[in-house]
Formats: sequence, structure tokens, C-alpha cells
Amino acid sequence: MGELAKLDNQIPLQAKIAGTLMTDTTGEILTLEEVAAYLRAGKRTVYRLAQKGEIPAFKLGGTWRFHRFALDSWIAESISKKKPE
Repeated sequence: MGELAKLDNQIPLQAKIAGTLMTDTTGEILTLEEVAAYLRAGKRTVYRLAQKGEIPAFKLGGTWRFHRFALDSWIAESISKKKPE
């Protein structure tokens, strides 16, 4: 058995599961600032889109939050709606 396999066997299952969840970005929740950086847009633009319901978002304690998976789906849908010129 290789050294890596030996080390892997020593890691508790809970830690392996937690590591998987932490690297899974589909369930990741982003802040307004993180979405602005992700979309390379201004924070005011993202805020306005969220207020108008034009971007998938929800409020948590009075601040906007965004699911990365919903954003990626929204982006893909927006691209597919564009008609070729």
C-alpha cells in the first residue's frame, strides 16, 4: 500500500465528507461583494439587479445573498436567450 493510501485511511470519514462539501461550489452562498467580483460588475449594479428581481438572490438578515449554482444557471440562461446577430 502506498504512503498516500495509508494517509487517506487515517482520515476520519466525517473529515472526508466535510472536505468534499467545502470544495463543492454548487451550494456555495456568495455576498453582494463576492458576486460583483465574480461577475466583474459594480456592487451598485448587482444590488440594483437583486432589488428588481433580475438576478437570483435572497435576503438574509437584511443583506443580499446569492447561490453560486443559481447564478451560473442564470448566466447560462441569459447567454442562451441572446439571439445571434
